[in-house]
Formats: sequence, structure tokens, C-alpha cells
Amino acid sequence: MILNKDQFGTLFVEFRKSATRIETLPVYSVEEEREQFEHYLSGEPLPADRNGAWADNIRACVADGRYMGRVHIIDHVLTPYLQFEIDWYYAINGAAGEDIRFIYREDVPDLTFTDTWLFDDAVVVDLGYTAEGELLYINQNDDPGRLVQARAAWQEFHSRSFPLSCLLARIRSNELALPHC
Repeated sequence: MILNKDQFGTLFVEFRKSATRIETLPVYSVEEEREQFEHYLSGEPLPADRNGAWADNIRACVADGRYMGRVHIIDHVLTPYLQFEIDWYYAINGAAGEDIRFIYREDVPDLTFTDTWLFDDAVVVDLGYTAEGELLYINQNDDPGRLVQARAAWQEFHSRSFPLSCLLARIRSNELALPHC
């Protein structure tokens, strides 16, 4: 079932136990964040209140005992977009309580996966993107076989991944290349 953005957004408020994400792309081209990305690339100081509403939602969910987490597939050279995501979103989301993790592309398990949100280990929402990262669709996939795949993917990705704090340490120690934005 194709979801509109409002239907999709409701899932982030109404989930009871967990909301987990696998992110597969090095760049997402999201119209709603284009202005923020341009601001980031300009080198201007980041607004202290960036991503505030989403961070408030994370805090409320975590305070209520719910888990929010994601694993993002990365390469050893971070794209400017991933640098933006880390500084603009992940730093704020992680501080609010989201478990943000990464896996190197060569460590990705050999199983079926896609860009996916999995809510309460029961509701699969697949996100389709172009190669350039433009969103094509948001699909709540009710196929029981797809649920089995999504659960297995999340478990494997999570078990092989490392946390945001380790990624930041690798960046500081120059283990990861950061091209100039």
C-alpha cells in the first residue's frame, strides 16, 4: 500500500515498541532539506535549534521506553551529503536517544534488503529511490515474506554495525576520508 507523507509520519508517533531503519544510499536528494544542505555547504555556523521537532519526538519516544535506531551503509570516503547528515541530523538525533549506527559497504550481509523502516518488528515500510537519491515511493509492504526479510536484514545489519561515536572517532583520527564540501 503506497503511503502519503502524512500516513508515513503517523507511524513515527504511533509505534509502540521500535522504529528501525536501514539506509542504503550515500546521498538522498530530499526537497525539504535542500535549503539546510546549502546552508551546511556554505560553512556558516549550524543553527542550534536544527532538527528540533524530530529530536523532541525521539526524546518522547525514548522516555516512553520505545527504541529508535538506524544503520546507514557507508563507504570509507564520506560524501558531503553524509557529512551533512552526521552534523545536521545524527548529532542531534543521537543526543536525543536514537541509536545511530553504520556499516561499511563491504560488510553488508548477503541477504535481501532495501531502504526500509520497520515499526514494532511488524510493519514494513520500503522506500524507493532513484540512483540520485530522489524519493519515488513509500510503500507499506504487507507481504509476510517481506516482513521475514526485513526482520532478518535489521538483525544482521545491527549486529555487524558500529555506533555513531565510533564513526566520529574514526573521522577525528583520519581513518575516514572527508572530501571538502
